[in-house]
Amino acid sequence: MATQSLVRAGAEKQFVYMARALHEAGVDVRVFYLGAGGYYEKTLRSLGIPVFNLFHSGRPLWIQWAMIRAQRAFRPHIVLAGQFGDIIHAGIAGRVSGALTIAGVRSDGIWEMNRYRRRIWLMRRLPHALVANSYNAVRNLVTLGLNPQHLKVLTNVIDLQDFDHQSDQPISIPVGPGRIIVAAVGRLNHDKRFDRVLDVLALLRNCTLPVTGLIVGRDQGAKLPLEEKAKALGLQGDRLIFMGESENIPALMKRCHILLHTSDYEGFPNTILEAMAARLPVITTPVGDAPKLVENGRTGYIVDFENAKDMAERTLQLVRSVDQRRQLGEAGRQRLEAEHDFSHLSKRLFGIFHTLADQQRWKNLLCILDRFRGTDEWYPGAAAVPGNITTSGLFR
Repeated sequence: MATQSLVRAGAEKQFVYMARALHEAGVDVRVFYLGAGGYYEKTLRSLGIPVFNLFHSGRPLWIQWAMIRAQRAFRPHIVLAGQFGDIIHAGIAGRVSGALTIAGVRSDGIWEMNRYRRRIWLMRRLPHALVANSYNAVRNLVTLGLNPQHLKVLTNVIDLQDFDHQSDQPISIPVGPGRIIVAAVGRLNHDKRFDRVLDVLALLRNCTLPVTGLIVGRDQGAKLPLEEKAKALGLQGDRLIFMGESENIPALMKRCHILLHTSDYEGFPNTILEAMAARLPVITTPVGDAPKLVENGRTGYIVDFENAKDMAERTLQLVRSVDQRRQLGEAGRQRLEAEHDFSHLSKRLFGIFHTLADQQRWKNLLCILDRFRGTDEWYPGAAAVPGNITTSGLFR
């Protein structure tokens, strides 16, 4: 597999899930790493997946040549470029090696097209297909003129067994006992719109129950203005805590009571998956595929982007009702177990591979894929498959 990033983030976690699912299915997986450092490099190696570091600072042409040489030597049948930005290096090398070349789309599709505007003419032509982690991204890409037959959906998954194990580990949270914790989790940047969380907490100031807002995540330039706004709103002391980055999100989620998700741009939000895995009710903006994941009134609530009052009212409703929090949280967990557990990922990946190979009329690849089918039927690869393709991968 090939990726430029192995930092501790949602897209990278899904990359590791995908590599692991293929590896455990008996696929010869190799990861070609085009970046430097990264939390998940050690994880991949511990799983027995070879990682080849091709990064060389300031020398993109050297990286490209190294990638081409590596893939021609490996002779992969499929190349996966997990995040769209990886397709330049992985896509050129994949085409040169004659592999089925696939690129991942991690955001809403429009973001990717705008982000790489200067090179988009090439990046749209390199992959045989794009695999997005949300239906919303596919709809956007179709409106931008991409062929629907070349677009597939592979939504994110979560390893619930590992999540439960981690959630039982001890963790220190800077919140006093007996308080109801309303959490918001993610990198502190403008797109996550944590300012909306502050607006909600400000509207809850007159609540007689002990409510604490907990903002968790690494600062990417938004913390200072958020702190200034919080001070202006009177959100001090136990009302609001900036915790910073957490080393154990499952254990953190287990000790919270409600999740607020306020982003403007997402594909398929990992944070919501983690909250539902921890049996937390979720209140979210209708960003990306959040409305498909959160069933309004059953596992949480969908609130318009700029409707802080409605979000505050929903939050207060859940703050006041332990039974409703428990009911919504349990329904969310049951949905994850049925549709988004890691155990489904390899079957859905093979379903997409098989569909694309059939579309491209690659009979040799179809024969190889059929060896992995076993006695189970695959999920169709058209557009309904949980799991996320936000990294690039090679397998033979």
